[in-house]
Amino acid sequence: MKKLPAPQRHAIDMKPGLKICLLLLFSLLSFSPAPAYAAGNETVSVEYFYEDGCLKCQQALPVVGQVVKSYPEVNFSIYEIMSSYTRMKEYGITTVPAIAVNRNTVITYRDYEGNETILKALLEEAIETSTLPPIPVSEPPSGESSDYNNENPEELNGRIMNPFFILVAGILAGFNPCLLAVMAFLASITLSQQGGKGEMLKITAGFSAGIFVMYMVAGISILGTVSFIPRIRETVTTLLALMTGIVGLWHIYDAYRLKVDAKSTFKTPNALKKFMEKIGKKNLLLLSFLAGGMFSLVKVPCVGAIYLSILNMLITKTGVLEGAFYLAIYNLGLVLPVISLGILLTVGMSPETVTEFREKRRVEIRLVTGLILIALAILMQFRIL
Repeated sequence: MKKLPAPQRHAIDMKPGLKICLLLLFSLLSFSPAPAYAAGNETVSVEYFYEDGCLKCQQALPVVGQVVKSYPEVNFSIYEIMSSYTRMKEYGITTVPAIAVNRNTVITYRDYEGNETILKALLEEAIETSTLPPIPVSEPPSGESSDYNNENPEELNGRIMNPFFILVAGILAGFNPCLLAVMAFLASITLSQQGGKGEMLKITAGFSAGIFVMYMVAGISILGTVSFIPRIRETVTTLLALMTGIVGLWHIYDAYRLKVDAKSTFKTPNALKKFMEKIGKKNLLLLSFLAGGMFSLVKVPCVGAIYLSILNMLITKTGVLEGAFYLAIYNLGLVLPVISLGILLTVGMSPETVTEFREKRRVEIRLVTGLILIALAILMQFRIL
């Protein structure tokens, strides 16, 4: 509230009683009532409209939540546009994100163009200058629903991601011909050098740790960069969706090549093969760890395709810390098939059995993986995921 200037003194001679009456009258006239949000029996309604998968909505929500928390008397509601179309139409809202304050002030993305400082200032001004008596927030009309009405806005992001889904996606990504081939190759090297169970367990542990750490570092680096430079978020997500689609088409093409002439386009570089051949001679755990890291880099089209789609989801729906948590869950799922296979090879499974299974099923695995990736790319591009 802008402070009014103090009244100037005038050299007017008047009786003391008259002076007191005039001062009381001036005080009453100069008194400015507190805004509606500060009154004990009145509240200001703030309604936030969003769309599932909307990147701009995800960016605006934390700012809106921070502002409304600083005003205890604000009645805050969140609405998803698919279930609140009539309510939006009533306010004349055609795009999201949008914030309606006391049903007579609407803030849209065009008002702040992604500038969070401007958004905060606009919302604070709208709340503090709302002097009209607010209409109590009622149930959504025409059978509409608001799943997040009067809830903490920070809970919205947490409901979107499912840890079990992330874990299963990692397991599916880890169960692929490339990893099966490498594990069988490592097992055959170990056995040819008269390695025992201890050596095979070390190779499994080191190789799995290398994959886990490499994908964690890469994912956190991308999440951190996008968090530090928010304006590149949409570009990164579009690029990830495009890469996922391209890799999906590559998988389908590879399935065709395998079916026609039994030759895969996903070849392991000779440098990586020679490096893995050194495993078992010395520094077994370290070499297998480095081999896992190198495998993660050179086999990204084979192993990391689903990882790209998961990373896209994390960029649009989480922050760095929460994203790191989900990345850890995904990467745990990714290495679980490797660990399981390593244990089976340790207890006596023949590497030839693994190779035979891989040769028999890799066409189907490639084809199914390619179709899944193309579907994911479409869902990512249309912000459904």
